[in-house]
Amino acid sequence: MANLISERYPMLKFLFLFILLVNIGNGGPSDSSTVIVKKNQISKLRLGVVAAGTVGFGILTYDYFNRVWWKPTKVKKFIWRDDWNDVLKADKAGHLYASYVLSNVYKSIFKWVGFSGKTASLFGAGISTLYEVGVVELTDGFTTQWGFSPTDVISNMIGAFFPVAQEYFPGLQAVTFKFSYTPSGYTWLDYLRVGSLKDALYKKQFHTDYNGMTFWMSFEFQRLLPEQVEKFIPDFLNLAVGYAVRNINYSGGGYTELYIAIDYNLLKVDTKIDVLNRIIYTLNYIHFPAPTLRIKPKLKFYYLYF
Repeated sequence: MANLISERYPMLKFLFLFILLVNIGNGGPSDSSTVIVKKNQISKLRLGVVAAGTVGFGILTYDYFNRVWWKPTKVKKFIWRDDWNDVLKADKAGHLYASYVLSNVYKSIFKWVGFSGKTASLFGAGISTLYEVGVVELTDGFTTQWGFSPTDVISNMIGAFFPVAQEYFPGLQAVTFKFSYTPSGYTWLDYLRVGSLKDALYKKQFHTDYNGMTFWMSFEFQRLLPEQVEKFIPDFLNLAVGYAVRNINYSGGGYTELYIAIDYNLLKVDTKIDVLNRIIYTLNYIHFPAPTLRIKPKLKFYYLYF
């Protein structure tokens, strides 16, 4: 639905705080190669903490969404709405990204509890789907402003189950979805000027500023290179493909841009300081400024693009 993910980006503030707390608590990414987990490896205490935290997170965000969007336009009739072409599909990229992050975070949480990588990924996908589809999308269906969007559901499902696919097809572990944002009309350098950035975020309301968003698919391209070449390339350097929209409106106007950029795989960084490593791992869902080549609509090179 038009504006849905953009209107809901305030949830990402909760989500990124949640990710940070998880990584600090469980030590960041862990090896998912162990498939069979004995019962005594699963911590009931940790499972209880996860259950309580999940319920609290769900209640907090549901209450917020209900007060802000659902309650004012709630109806008894279920409404279907096809918004596939709204904002040139940037909305769908947002749904995929948000569901992927939520699923992947819960995958890490359940591995921390003691489950195998495959089992943890299925639990993570289940919770992401339950929340994004079973709660958010279905509730949208009973509002006149949003409506139930089948294409939102598809995007959510792809994002939620991608971490599962990574467990069953290890080659996909070379892929990470990321996000970057610079207020439209500004440059990434404004992040170095706090007053200017704060003003930009307030004016643009970044959760509705599609023109400033870029969604990325990052690849560990070294895996494709011959061993003789691979050893000369730092393992923290990735290549990423970016998708963005510009000059959009809600009537199909605007145009898309495609990018190829250097990306940083922060999971490969080791500072030797445990807590700092965990914080850095959290930031791996963000694409940071890097040399970038725009390939659509016309070629343009950026020394640094965010």
